[in-house]
Amino acid sequence: MAVATTESPISNHRELPNNLTLLGIFAMRDALRTTAYHSVKTAKEAGVHVVMITGDAKETAQAIGSDVGLLSDDKWATVITSTELAEKSDNELKQMLPHLYVVARAYPNDKSRLVKLAKELGWVVGMTGDGVNDAPAVKNADVGFAMGSGTEITKESSDIVVLDDNFSSITKAMLYGRTLFKSIRKFLIFQLTVNISAILVAFFGPFFGFDLPLTMTQLLWINIIMDTLAGLAFAGEAA
Repeated sequence: MAVATTESPISNHRELPNNLTLLGIFAMRDALRTTAYHSVKTAKEAGVHVVMITGDAKETAQAIGSDVGLLSDDKWATVITSTELAEKSDNELKQMLPHLYVVARAYPNDKSRLVKLAKELGWVVGMTGDGVNDAPAVKNADVGFAMGSGTEITKESSDIVVLDDNFSSITKAMLYGRTLFKSIRKFLIFQLTVNISAILVAFFGPFFGFDLPLTMTQLLWINIIMDTLAGLAFAGEAA
């Protein structure tokens, strides 16, 4: 925005006089959250493909995408508008999706279309939103995130409500979910290994001349010792 002054009277507010003295130029912008860059970086390191879909102009969206690190690691990073998106077929968009990071001037149907195509590629799709126009895409995603300050219809359509409106909360949720899944998987593998080994010993023992290879008391001790030590080991293991 430019600020200028003049000594001539301004009779027509739609036309500026010629003898203006420029005082200065200033610009305004919404500051990014301090956690935005780190949160996006964490998500990308975890193998999550982050796409920003916004109604802002292409230049503004591209600048924000660069500031948060969306466009830094991929030399084929693509920024398109809703008009360019509409001109492409579904197959073309599927080929573009791995390198698509920013969609500007987006309409609600663009969000739903991208969610649909990503699911057809076999991706697990998460969608965030806060407005009424985000509700269809949030509902159609595998996991829908609604902002705590968003509309009620979006919250009802979502699976998870992010109360602090912070993207870092989503990355933390992914961390906790993956940690829990890995812990359960490791414990199940361990238990299956111990129990299947005991079953095989008890089953094949008689074929080698052992009527009762393991007594009930011995099996109980095996379970007590292995479960206790395994629980202590898993409790002290890094996530």
